[in-house]
Amino acid sequence: MNSIIKLSLELWPENIKLFERGSILFWQGDPVDQLYILIDGAVKISAISLEGKVYSFGISGPGSLFGAKSYLLDGKHEAIAEVLEDSKLLVIRLQEFEQALISDQSFSAAVMKELAREASKVSGQARDLSFLDVQDRLKHSLSTLAREHGIQTEAGILIDLIITQDELGTLVSANRTTIAACLKELRSQGFLWKEGRRLIIIPPEHMVILDALTQAVVDGDDLNAEKRANEALIHGIDPIKILEALATGMKQVDREYSKGEMDLPDVVLAASAMKQALPIIEENIELEQIHENVVGTVIIGTVFGDVHEIGKTIVAMLLRARNFKVIDLGVNVSPHLFIEAIRENKPDILALSALTTASSHQIQPIVEQLIEEGLRAQVKLMVGGGAISETYAKGIKADGYHVTAQGAVETAWQLCTWDENLNK
Repeated sequence: MNSIIKLSLELWPENIKLFERGSILFWQGDPVDQLYILIDGAVKISAISLEGKVYSFGISGPGSLFGAKSYLLDGKHEAIAEVLEDSKLLVIRLQEFEQALISDQSFSAAVMKELAREASKVSGQARDLSFLDVQDRLKHSLSTLAREHGIQTEAGILIDLIITQDELGTLVSANRTTIAACLKELRSQGFLWKEGRRLIIIPPEHMVILDALTQAVVDGDDLNAEKRANEALIHGIDPIKILEALATGMKQVDREYSKGEMDLPDVVLAASAMKQALPIIEENIELEQIHENVVGTVIIGTVFGDVHEIGKTIVAMLLRARNFKVIDLGVNVSPHLFIEAIRENKPDILALSALTTASSHQIQPIVEQLIEEGLRAQVKLMVGGGAISETYAKGIKADGYHVTAQGAVETAWQLCTWDENLNK
């Protein structure tokens, strides 16, 4: 039990009160007439600027002391305290508080520690607002909520609060639309998901490792990328999430390069860092793969004239993780080699990758040759890569396309289990 809670309960056991969700403990500008210590539940602290904008200072958990700083300074509350869920608080009259500060050294020390912790928290929030972008601020806030209100589950850490996107927005000074986009991106990266109206996130220490791995790719740091990949595996992080962290790094590199914020040599270094980490993860996926009936066989490769391999390699590894048998023909693969591989291995899916506009023109000849050889009806055709669009995929009558690696794997799964599902 938190020391300030324990000491306060010993001093004033009769002062416990229950507050329903939505209750306001005090308003900004109100005179301080009593203090509060949160025993169980959650309280949001916010303030309204002169321009009418709401700023949130955080969602406080058990052990938090409300009103002491304002009382000791000018006697007026500088913020609003709203109960976010049914909560149990200890209400302390001012005279009782002053007497305890004078007569009880342990309580006085506990109050000073809580005031110092609160000051440090506010300082950290100011630093975050100054140096972190919205998504990083959101991840930091979610990690804080997980530490203060989290429940460990098999899936991850359940944030035991019903918190809206608007409330998250006030925590990180962003609008609801931006928060929705950031949450969607974090879900796609495997950092969080929902259980009913509550959020579940991966452990904050896992998030730190994955962020460091992403940054190692952006920095083009081979040694650090290898180190972080091994560290992630040692901590038991799902290899799929590790792959997503690598892919996120390359996406950031692509964005910065397209904006002219990164030079081509930096892109090459980033790709090298990612390639350094990939074999470590691939080996782990193969070692931990569940041996059951193979979902399907996939032949995958980057078409002739294109030597890009990172996107194709990630898709191949994710397919193996989902128990597909994958035959990776590599890059710069001629139509003849694709045809020969199909004859020899009789795959369920042929997956073609093209990252450049010029190489995308090499897909149509493969399709035509499949038709000429009488093989088109025997194999499902999937296409993807930076140069491919959904319109293009429909134009060549491909059976599957997705813009993301994870989506491509889901598409492959559906293609291989479609007939089975129809027969159920």
